[in-house]
Amino acid sequence: MKSKYAFILLLLIFISCKEKIEQKEEEVKKDNKLYEVTQDDVITMNTMTTPYDTLIHRIKNRGDRDSYDELFYSFMESPFEIRTDSTMFYAKIMAVKYNYERCYFDYFKALCEKYAVHEDYQDFSKIDISKMDKSSKKQAEDWLKLMLDKKLINQENFNAVKR
Repeated sequence: MKSKYAFILLLLIFISCKEKIEQKEEEVKKDNKLYEVTQDDVITMNTMTTPYDTLIHRIKNRGDRDSYDELFYSFMESPFEIRTDSTMFYAKIMAVKYNYERCYFDYFKALCEKYAVHEDYQDFSKIDISKMDKSSKKQAEDWLKLMLDKKLINQENFNAVKR
């Protein structure tokens, strides 16, 4: 009689363990399906989610900062000439017309990059605009004066730039 009880108890333990194992396997399969993502579903930081023309329209007509940021990051993957010239064009619109502070720095960085002035645009003492041609140098000086007037840089940074 004891052996029957022991057999039934063992059988119940075995069945209950098997159900738990099957439940865990189902949970693992569900978790794995959550991580199955195709490349078409992935949007990287530099992938434009809005059509180019729409971004341009929003920047020019509304000064939309999110549109500018999306366009700016898409330019980072563009060829050198397109990256610098386009960044300068749209950064100037956003800076002058809509007073987006970041764009003052984006414009100046693109201008310096275009003329290979220096890699470190945070340290104004390492920027040497004397290497630029006359008209570009004037353009850089005027932009620095504008940044100084807007109090985006201080007099010390302004004077640190090599002319």
